[in-house]
Amino acid sequence: MQCPHSRQPIRGPSPDLAAAEALLQHHARTFAFAARFLRPERRQSVVVLYAFSRTLDDLVDERDGRTAVAPVEAELDAWRDWLLAGRTGRAPREPLGRLLAEVIDTHRIPVPYLTDLVDGLASDLTPRAFTSFSQLHHYCFQVASTVGLAMAHVLDATRPEALAAAADLGVAMQLTNILRDIGADLGRGRVYLPLDELRAAGSSPEALARLVVAGCGPDEPLRRVIRQQIDRARDYYARGLAGVWLLPPDCRLPILIAGRLYRRILDVIERNDYDTLRQRAVTTRLEKLREAAIAIMLVRLWRDGENVLPQPGEPTSALVRR
Repeated sequence: MQCPHSRQPIRGPSPDLAAAEALLQHHARTFAFAARFLRPERRQSVVVLYAFSRTLDDLVDERDGRTAVAPVEAELDAWRDWLLAGRTGRAPREPLGRLLAEVIDTHRIPVPYLTDLVDGLASDLTPRAFTSFSQLHHYCFQVASTVGLAMAHVLDATRPEALAAAADLGVAMQLTNILRDIGADLGRGRVYLPLDELRAAGSSPEALARLVVAGCGPDEPLRRVIRQQIDRARDYYARGLAGVWLLPPDCRLPILIAGRLYRRILDVIERNDYDTLRQRAVTTRLEKLREAAIAIMLVRLWRDGENVLPQPGEPTSALVRR
């Protein structure tokens, strides 16, 4: 649903955008590094989308035991109502709402992406378990793929196959977040690993909690489950990153860098012997620079390959003359 009045695209830096940018730099250094390679106008819209998702995520995650659930639920409900009502009137938080409305209208982002995001975040307000990967996949879609799909509209990549790749990349990144934060999530009473796979490996949420209380690293059953999720995440990365070449040429590099850097976190988890109970896997500056250099080379090779392809209506024999 589009707002009845039109808005102009976000133009130029502003104090409001600077606040959104600060959120990105503070909470998502990997993505912030990749986003540097976007054109300014696209970057500004991406920063606003990130600020929206991060603000609501923090609203849910940073609630401590003294904060009632009801006020957080009320704000999430207010965001959902505001989105469904066409973004008229004041949003629950301003100027974030005004900036978000401009991005939605400018890029024709389907509102269900963002209401699905709100619903997924709301589900974290109460203890829950995922009995199977099918349930976990739905959650990953809600809290991560939806943001990727919205970004695809910002990047003018709305072909069905491009949207499918964006959704897969979102699942891959969320699985990476889950694996990286197992210990921190257990501290909040959350277990995102599929229960059927934990049990099949000989583990359980109670067993994981005992490891954390004892200050231990992962046991072999947990390592087995983590390895299973890493393999799964890499499959999603393969499908998601294959969609990079469906993006406009000026958008390929930052998305390829972001995807490769996030995938690199899986390597760090393996290097740390799967211990995400006591430490958080992070990529080094050297790894970031290496992945950026590889991505630049791949994008240039792809561009050069496109440049020698025959143009529409041009005979293939014309390539010999080039």
